[in-house]
Amino acid sequence: MSSRGEAWETYFTTTRRLSDRIERELKSERGISLPEYNVLLQLSRAGGTGARPSALSREVVFSPSRLTHTLHRLRDRGLVQRSACDTDARGGVVTLTEAGAAEFEAAAQVHRAAVRRLVLDSLEPGDTEALGRVFGRIAQRLDEEDARRR
Repeated sequence: MSSRGEAWETYFTTTRRLSDRIERELKSERGISLPEYNVLLQLSRAGGTGARPSALSREVVFSPSRLTHTLHRLRDRGLVQRSACDTDARGGVVTLTEAGAAEFEAAAQVHRAAVRRLVLDSLEPGDTEALGRVFGRIAQRLDEEDARRR
């Protein structure tokens, strides 16, 4: 296998294992899945104005139907609410409830601790910058391809 192939395989299997481990910790300590955490994260970033489901779907990289199911679970637990959009009567806006903001903050502590312990604490000087450069280029490529498809 080429070094590029080995690098890809290591990335692929390690990110899957990392996601699984973080999700296990979130579920164990907060009763929340990683996809639910990602929705709460994006809504927290959106602030009081909330987010339209279509924009939220792009940010969390969910299909619209998966996002709908995730939002229903979060709404049923009192963590998010959906309201009409002030500027477009056809659409809705999703926001965190007070309980949702509190749950996000608690889950974020679990998430940060896991990322610090499993990733950041094992990095050597220069690794952070290298990761930023590599994933910055990959993100740029993905953005360019997405723009061409629109």
